[in-house]
Amino acid sequence: MKKNVLLLSLVTIQTLIFADVESLGEIEVVSTNKTKQKASQSTSNIDVITSEEIRQNGYTSIVDALSNTLGINISQNGGIGQKSSFFLRGMDSGKILVLVDGMRLNDPSTTNSTSMIEFLPISNVEQIEVIRGGSSSVWGANASAGVINIITKEALKGGVTGSVGINGGSHQTKGSDVSLFYKNGKLNTRLLGSIFDTNGISALAPQKSEKDGYNSKNLTAGIGYDFTDTTKASIALIKTKTKGDYDDEYNSNGANDDYSNFVTDSTNISGTISTKVGLVDSVFNVTRGNYKREYFATSLWGDGDNRYEATTNEYSLINSYAHKFGKSVLGFEYKEIDGFNQYNTYAPTDGSFINRGIFLSNSINPIDKLLIEANLRYDDFDKFDGKVTYKLGAKYNILDNASFRANYYTSLNAPSVYQLAKTLSGNILKPSFVNGYDMSLSYKDFVTLTYFDNKIKDDIVYDYTNWGYYNNSADENIKGLELAFSTMNIYDNFRVRANYTHLIDMKDTSGTPLYNRTKDEINGWLEYFYDENTIASLNAQYIGERYSPFSYPASPMTSGNYTVWNLNLTKKYNDDIDVGLHLKNLFDKEYQSIYNYNSEGRSIYADVRYKF
Repeated sequence: MKKNVLLLSLVTIQTLIFADVESLGEIEVVSTNKTKQKASQSTSNIDVITSEEIRQNGYTSIVDALSNTLGINISQNGGIGQKSSFFLRGMDSGKILVLVDGMRLNDPSTTNSTSMIEFLPISNVEQIEVIRGGSSSVWGANASAGVINIITKEALKGGVTGSVGINGGSHQTKGSDVSLFYKNGKLNTRLLGSIFDTNGISALAPQKSEKDGYNSKNLTAGIGYDFTDTTKASIALIKTKTKGDYDDEYNSNGANDDYSNFVTDSTNISGTISTKVGLVDSVFNVTRGNYKREYFATSLWGDGDNRYEATTNEYSLINSYAHKFGKSVLGFEYKEIDGFNQYNTYAPTDGSFINRGIFLSNSINPIDKLLIEANLRYDDFDKFDGKVTYKLGAKYNILDNASFRANYYTSLNAPSVYQLAKTLSGNILKPSFVNGYDMSLSYKDFVTLTYFDNKIKDDIVYDYTNWGYYNNSADENIKGLELAFSTMNIYDNFRVRANYTHLIDMKDTSGTPLYNRTKDEINGWLEYFYDENTIASLNAQYIGERYSPFSYPASPMTSGNYTVWNLNLTKKYNDDIDVGLHLKNLFDKEYQSIYNYNSEGRSIYADVRYKF
């Protein structure tokens, strides 16, 4: 992925394009072993989406940004703010750990402990790290497919700095955001806020039906203080409130359902103390998350009021030791997860569990061209049997510009509190377990080819006939290929990038297909650097065939097989003002990412940002 090249002269663009390809390894990430390190010092497959890339490509949401990332496929029940389903290497969102500044955002009150990424604002994002491959040996449960870590903006220089942005466009969409930073000596503070509102589109087909609007408000705040050069403390807060309309497919009005609506309220707060004693860096962190969602609907069975709530309390102590051969990390964690759901005035159902974990991570360079990574973790649960997970990886630089890497890993996925509350009668849920490996061959990070193979045992699935969750006795197997061309200079000031994900197999041992996965996905970009401040980009996304299991009774329906084109223009004025114009679905393609649900037609959006 690229770093900022726009402030350099146009004459050097061709040289910078290829230098930029090599720069991914120099970007610092924190999601591989819970400590900061260069991407090159991990055997994992890593992608980084920078804030500059977000602006340049006109991404209006985190869903937008992730949907174009290698290995990730996203489908949505309608337009902006509607429920999304996202997959990494064919594994569902309950197996993907989502973090914001290191805080877990997976909501245990959802059906599979997924993160509601459709509600997260993109205006305050500095970079998004995507780690592909099993990561439970460091992060514990629900990181079997990988980790998505969203890093928010912070002060880069002293004094008062910040920005103000406004945006708007089709479907009476409008939004604004402000960021304010103060950094002076030992003290640093930040305050970021955003509001967003849109009339949206009809969630259910046909397109020209009653619209389902969406509104969100977000506040991100933090304060940090350096007591000494080696002892620091900080507090961070993320608060998100949303409300919107949706179409209940059981409603007799169908796409013209003008009643069904939802409200959500989530709060995440963390406190951190870090210190260094000798050669050991230690970080103690306390995090609390509160999640509330309420859905109102009128259906064939009458009015419905569905409430979902969950609370998480997490404590961790991470100790890292950098030595001449690499880095060693020893971590201790304790989690309490509790939640309930209630339908109308019926008695609520609830679920809870406690998780204790300890892990050891080592990355070493025994010789100049070889990196070895070994992780070992034990998780103990009060409601389930304890599990050991591990990872063994190696990266070898075959030539100065070419490398081969391989990883073998095991991972686990704990049931969500929703699944515990909705367990099929006569069943006792237990964590599912993943064995997997991947192998990659790279040249300069310019082109990378990866093969992966994951086997899932005891996956937690839903019985649509008897209305409950159980562990699938049939093992599941997902394997595929990933191909990425990060950057290629084709003529003067033009640049092209592309990635391709192909799922070779995605079914269980009984032959039942895994639903909502896309067999083939291709993303491509053609970018034109008019000058150092003006960039135009044309993006195309091809989505292959996928099968959806619904409606009731469950029967597979086909969607997919479409290509969507987007055009973006961004310009900087005097380093203080950024302007963007974004034309989405250029050819007004009518398509469905989930069967019977609409996607946005041709739309145009604009944004302006002033930095100070």
